[in-house]
Amino acid sequence: MVQPGFLHHMGGAAEGFTLEDTTWMPFGDLAQAGVVLAGSSDTPCAFREPLVTSARGVTRRTSKGSVLDPSQSLPYETWLRAYTAGAAFAGGQEYERGRLAPGLLADLVVLDGPLDPEHPPTVSETWVAGEQVFAREQDQTGETG
Repeated sequence: MVQPGFLHHMGGAAEGFTLEDTTWMPFGDLAQAGVVLAGSSDTPCAFREPLVTSARGVTRRTSKGSVLDPSQSLPYETWLRAYTAGAAFAGGQEYERGRLAPGLLADLVVLDGPLDPEHPPTVSETWVAGEQVFAREQDQTGETG
C-alpha cells in the first residue's frame, strides 16, 4: 500500500534530508519495476480522499510548497488505478471489484471535471452494487454545486 497523501503531510519535514542510495516515496521507481500500486491512507493522520491524495502523487508538492523528487511523479490516471484496481488486487479481491467488467461488483463514482492535480475533480455520482446512492444537486443551468 502506498500513501501519496504523505507527500504533502510529511514532505515538508523530509525536505533537504537525504539518505545515501535511497529515494523517499519512490512511486515512479516502483511502477517502473512493475509493482502493482495500491492506494491507501492513514486517516485521520493524512488526507484520505483519493482524488486529493492522487493529486499529491502527481504534483509531489509538500506542505511548504516545494516539489519533492519530481522524477517519482505518476500520472493522475495511474493514481486512480491504484485506489481502485490496485487496492482490490492488494486485498485479494481483484475478481470481485476494482474494475468495470462483467461479473464484478458495480461500485463506482462519476467524476466532474478534468483530472487536473491543481484542481482535482469532484464526485457527482456514487453507485454501490449497481444502484445510485449519491447524486450532487444541479442548479437550473445544469451546473453542479
